[in-house]
Amino acid sequence: MPDTNTSHSKHPQVSSIEDVITFRLQRLVNIGERAGHQWSERMFDVSLNEWRLLAMIVAHAPTRAGDMSDALLMDKSQLSRVIKSLRKKALIRNMADPDDGRAIALQPTAQGVALYEKMMIEVLNSNERVLAPLDPEEIEAFSRTLEKLLNHTQEMLDARLAREKQRHQEEAVTS
Repeated sequence: MPDTNTSHSKHPQVSSIEDVITFRLQRLVNIGERAGHQWSERMFDVSLNEWRLLAMIVAHAPTRAGDMSDALLMDKSQLSRVIKSLRKKALIRNMADPDDGRAIALQPTAQGVALYEKMMIEVLNSNERVLAPLDPEEIEAFSRTLEKLLNHTQEMLDARLAREKQRHQEEAVTS
């Protein structure tokens, strides 16, 4: 077992994988996803990925699919399937991108916005149940901490992707 009590480690004591903070966060997400799959499909006839994409389109409309792929960390082929399903259900539509008339942007339909509003009520109720054991100060501290971690890990991912892109470009030049 690695020694986690060194002076350079910020991580609390680890006796197994179950003590690692990122593992614990992933477990929290997985619990939420399991419950989310059930209510989103049972109550609203949309998958969790359809819900997430619809919610992001409502929040950012009009928006390009590529921007949604990046925001949701969803690969383009999976995103394409979800877009196709949302279009078939008449929850989103294509429109000319206001910034580039040659490009396509996604926009929610009135039916999509109505569904979003109903689903957000359930999401907020669910979050209230999840946050129930915390007092308001703990919730605020958790929210600030989570935002810091999200920003930091996004920066790390962006830097890694930039290094990989640079490496591929250099390999292409030397080939």
